Amino acid sequence: MDIRQFQSFKAVAELNSFTKAAHALQYSQATITSHIQQIEHEIGVPLFDRLGKQIKLTMVGQELYHYVVELLTAYSKIKQISSDDSTVKGQLRIGASATLTAYKLGPVLSRYKKNYPEVTISLINDHCSALRQRLHSGELDIAITLEPQVCDPQLITEIYSEEPLVFVGESTHSIKTIEESNGECIIFSEKNCALRRFFEEYLIQKGIDTCNYLEFNSMETMKECVVSGLGISLMPSISVEALLRDKKMKVIESACENLMFYAQIMYHKNKWLSKAHRKFIEMVKS
Repeated sequence: MDIRQFQSFKAVAELNSFTKAAHALQYSQATITSHIQQIEHEIGVPLFDRLGKQIKLTMVGQELYHYVVELLTAYSKIKQISSDDSTVKGQLRIGASATLTAYKLGPVLSRYKKNYPEVTISLINDHCSALRQRLHSGELDIAITLEPQVCDPQLITEIYSEEPLVFVGESTHSIKTIEESNGECIIFSEKNCALRRFFEEYLIQKGIDTCNYLEFNSMETMKECVVSGLGISLMPSISVEALLRDKKMKVIESACENLMFYAQIMYHKNKWLSKAHRKFIEMVKS
């Protein structure tokens, strides 16, 4: 047995899928299957119950999983041992919300690359719940989200800034408060987005009709729609500061004065943080 087999086993166990594990680890499905079969041959018992298209860990598989997590954590620590501890090197796999990437992370990434040129960085944008899932599956090292405060016992989460939310409309819009918006077209983000869920819940709580709406997966498109007078929306203040300053939008008041999301940086509690990881987290929070 080698370390790749255990990595495959952990991925299959956590994702409940050979196909998803193959995608996450960038192996072929045949390779994943072979890795599992080799472990099962060595141990002498099945690790998964194959129930049609579903799989489930056997009792032995569940016991092995805990040992594999410990083993891979130790293996990660061993890999980080360097003869020159002053050199920060390695790989960072980061996921971030599109809004924070556009308005907050640019200077951080630029400074980090300048200070630590031997670190390779990959960054993806996705909605917050998907980023957290990628932390759970091991596809990401660090996630940076903009959403209500996260309480996940499997994740180490730190809030590093408060980000106000504002209701906005076209600069000459007649509505003064969001409570007057019944019948207005609502500009929503995509359904899986934390902002969409928060906005919908707020409107429903206030008894405001949400049947008349447009939905987009791009914040920039949403802003253009608001500026064009197509509807009203809820957006992070950092994303519309320039448009408000140039009077292309106006803030629509609400009865709730402190609508707030939190910029949060998080990683899995079992994730071994290399020096490259720690330096990046410190820089984001500074």
